[in-house]
Amino acid sequence: MLKSLTGLAAAVFVLTSPAVADEAGHRQLGPHVHGQGTLDIAIEGKKIAMELVVPGMDIVGFEHVPTTDAQKAEVEKGKAKLTDVLSVFKFPASAKCKADSANVENRKETHHPGEKDDDDDKPGEPEHAEFHATYSITCEAPESVTGLETSYFTSFSGAQLLNVNIATSKGQTQAQMTRDKPTLDLAGVM
Repeated sequence: MLKSLTGLAAAVFVLTSPAVADEAGHRQLGPHVHGQGTLDIAIEGKKIAMELVVPGMDIVGFEHVPTTDAQKAEVEKGKAKLTDVLSVFKFPASAKCKADSANVENRKETHHPGEKDDDDDKPGEPEHAEFHATYSITCEAPESVTGLETSYFTSFSGAQLLNVNIATSKGQTQAQMTRDKPTLDLAGVM
């Protein structure tokens, strides 16, 4: 299966495998910009793999390790919303998509001295967190996967922009989804 995928698609599928995803959980997280997240989408046949990485600030309004019951509840609420992938990211109903799996984590980030970021965390302190989600979806009518609409921006008040990387058997492309444009045209890449 991986031999027929392009580079990004292979990378996304590899990242969504449980063993590699666990390994990736131990890697160093890079700097991010509040309000901006990344969504990788790989489509092959009836299978769609998606990976979402967004700053904790965008989802729950803070990035430190939750210490109060209210903060812990906000993190769990954010994870629950993101786990319901087909409510957050909607493919056309005619594609008959169903979620096979969803894994959402809240990861701590540690900065190294000299790294640029848009907050005032101190280097070496795990004070910064982001949400990382991986999804596996099957669509019975993949020819109908002509677009994607998201409620991500209305669900999470801090979210402003998603940089989207798309890989299909036809190639790779990039796009952006925003509060003003929460839709993505996939007709040209399928």
